[in-house]
Amino acid sequence: MPRFVRTSVAVSLCGGLLAVGAALSPPAGASAEILINAKVNATTTLATLKQSVTIPQGTFSGQVSDTSGKMTGTLRLPPASTTVTLAGVGLATATFKVAPTKKVTGSLNSSLTLTAKTVFNIDVTSVKPAGLPINLVGSQCMTSTPITLTLSGPLSVLGSSTFSGTYTIPKLMHCEALTAALDLVLSGKGNTMKATFTPD
Repeated sequence: MPRFVRTSVAVSLCGGLLAVGAALSPPAGASAEILINAKVNATTTLATLKQSVTIPQGTFSGQVSDTSGKMTGTLRLPPASTTVTLAGVGLATATFKVAPTKKVTGSLNSSLTLTAKTVFNIDVTSVKPAGLPINLVGSQCMTSTPITLTLSGPLSVLGSSTFSGTYTIPKLMHCEALTAALDLVLSGKGNTMKATFTPD
């Protein structure tokens, strides 16, 4: 596998979340760990809702070994919002945040395919009925267990790289009276995440 120099290697999955950019051989005495900084643009498709949600631009920072291709890092994504129709509430705006519970880890193989794993909770920070400034879920609404998302795809050494994966949303908890209603529209298999990493 090639050794890497001046890089921008980026990686993610979307809470998940992951890209890597690189080149040539490092000079003698150079560190074997290359620092990573990237902008991340992610979209998730929620299977039960049949709805795609664009997550505002986030960041990835970390490091990659120029000899083994092993990568670790931290993914940060801002909150995102989508509209949902809930039993007993009707149309509402739900705002959620990907909250990582572990570092992103991954590896790059000799064919320049990157595979990266991210583990995160989804925090539902608010659910507000249409036209009303009232948050119906309190401050502790979240997935009952962490989500594991594996993202993979080809690395572009010249620019942005896009990675994708599929994940399951577990049952929610601590959502006050809306726990069951939110489970009906959010929990389940077959959700997808696509993330594009651009060297910063």
